[in-house]
Amino acid sequence: MISGFVLATTAAIAVAIGGWVNALFVALGTGVMAWELTRMTRGVLGFRLRGAVLAFITGALPPIVVEAAGILPALGVALVSSVITGFFLARKTPRPDLLALGILLLACAGAFFVWLRDLPDNGLIIAVWLALIVAAADMGGYFAGRAIGGPKLAPVLSPNKTWAGAIGGIVFAMVVSIIFAIVVGDSAVILAIIAALTAVVSQAGDLIESATKRRFGVKDSSALIPGHGGVLDRFDALAGASLFVGFALWLFPVLIAQW
Repeated sequence: MISGFVLATTAAIAVAIGGWVNALFVALGTGVMAWELTRMTRGVLGFRLRGAVLAFITGALPPIVVEAAGILPALGVALVSSVITGFFLARKTPRPDLLALGILLLACAGAFFVWLRDLPDNGLIIAVWLALIVAAADMGGYFAGRAIGGPKLAPVLSPNKTWAGAIGGIVFAMVVSIIFAIVVGDSAVILAIIAALTAVVSQAGDLIESATKRRFGVKDSSALIPGHGGVLDRFDALAGASLFVGFALWLFPVLIAQW
C-alpha cells in the first residue's frame, strides 16, 4: 500500500505540473520498462550493464525528444534506436525482433503520453481521463471477473482473466468516462466510445505482458516496487492505452476537441 501510494502520488504530481517534469518522469518509467522487458527475455542477463543501459536509453529518449522537438522526431528516434537495440541484443535473446518491437512500442507509448499532456488547453484533461479509464477497466474487470466468473478469456496467456471480467472492465470504463464528461462538460457519447476501445487496448497490453512472462518463466518484470513487482507490471495497461489514444489523436486531431 505504501509503495502504491508513493508511486501514484509522484505520478499525479508530475502529470499535474506537466512540461519537463512530466517528460522526465515518463522517460524514467519507459526507460525502466524497456530494461525490464529486456531483462525478462531468456539469456539476456548475460550482457549485463551494456545491454541494460542501451535498453534504458532506447526507452527513455523518445519522451525527452517530444518535449524538446515534438512527436514526429520522437517517433523517428524510437524507431531507429529500437532497431539498433535489436541488432545489439541479437545473440542474447531468442527473438530480438520481438524484443525490439516491444521496446519500440513502450518508447512510443511514453512519447505519446508526453505529447498528450502537452496539448494546449486539453492536455491535462486528456491525461487525467486516460488514467481514469485504465484504472476503471482494471477495477471493473477484477470485480466482474470475481463476481461472475465463467469462460476464460485467454487461458494460455493469463488463466485468471475471464470474458465476464473483460466485458465488465469495458462497461465500467464507459460509465466512468460518461461521468467524467458530465462533470467537465465534454462530449459524453463520443468519449464513451473511445473509452470502450481504450479499455480493450489496455486489457490487451496487460495480456501481452502476461504472455511474455509466461513465455520466459518469470513471475514479475522486476522487483523494483516492493509488493508490486516491476514498473512494467504496473503500467503495461497504461502504456497500451497511451499508445492507442495518442496515435488516434495524432492521426485525427479533430478528436481532441471532444475533451
